[in-house]
Amino acid sequence: MTPLVEPDRQRLARFALEAVEALGGNVFAAVAPLEGAIARLREAEAGADGRIPPVALSLDGPALTLRIGSGEALALATLPRPPSRRTVAALRRRLRQESELADPDLLRRRNEAVQAELEAARARAEAELAALQADLARKKAELKESIRRAETDPLTGLYNRAAYDLRLERAVRRSLRQGEPLSLLLLDLDHFKEVNDTHGHQYGDAYLRRMAEAMRAAVREDVDQVCRVGGDEFAIILYAGEDVARRVAGRVLERMDGKVSIGIAPLDAGDTPERLVARADAALYEAKHRGRGRAVSAAELEEGACTGDAQAPPAGVS
Repeated sequence: MTPLVEPDRQRLARFALEAVEALGGNVFAAVAPLEGAIARLREAEAGADGRIPPVALSLDGPALTLRIGSGEALALATLPRPPSRRTVAALRRRLRQESELADPDLLRRRNEAVQAELEAARARAEAELAALQADLARKKAELKESIRRAETDPLTGLYNRAAYDLRLERAVRRSLRQGEPLSLLLLDLDHFKEVNDTHGHQYGDAYLRRMAEAMRAAVREDVDQVCRVGGDEFAIILYAGEDVARRVAGRVLERMDGKVSIGIAPLDAGDTPERLVARADAALYEAKHRGRGRAVSAAELEEGACTGDAQAPPAGVS
């Protein structure tokens, strides 16, 4: 430990007087014994080759004492009442700070300890943040999976009716707002009830899954949306115009051996989701009326109506 210089002794004396005052003692009465203690400290340093003897400021019952080395404790003040723990803790912190200022090596060690505490706190914070991020990612994945299950038809893996209604509404709004082409295809398996009754429900389920795969293969993955809206009724929300919609319908017909009726409705400027569905449904009805196994566009029906060539579908066609 480095030798004390006079400012260090003055700092010790000042702190001792502040402690007397903070603890409720008589500051004036403490001056004389404190001067004697400082003189004894100088003598102790001189007798120890300039090395600093240990100095202790202690509460000994009702007395505040100062001990230098192994010498007798000097009473600086008699306290009128026991001090509070908060007051004593504050004085301890002040004494530690004063000691660090007097001893650069002690201050360095204190700074290293604080730095180590900061590094440990940083490591803990990073670990906690990583755990929170992992937990958040897990919860997001759980939510995504929950939403997927809620929107998915369990037999075919296509979007279910609720998801179809929501996505069609969004698609119509987006296409009208951005001026993008959109077509709705409504598809119905021809004579599915007879297929189910003849071959059984297990075959019927496999037939529905085959239809789902045919639709998926005909559209762009992650762009167009393929849905099961009823027992043997399906829909495709296609982000394309009528020409592309007809090609998609042709691919589905080819994969299903021509046993599907399809109605196509390209989006018009005045369409609402309900009107678009009605137009596609009218086209599907016409495809069944013409003998099933084909695709009909609402546009050609509407063009025929304008020229007076449209025919009302007969009752009983389904």
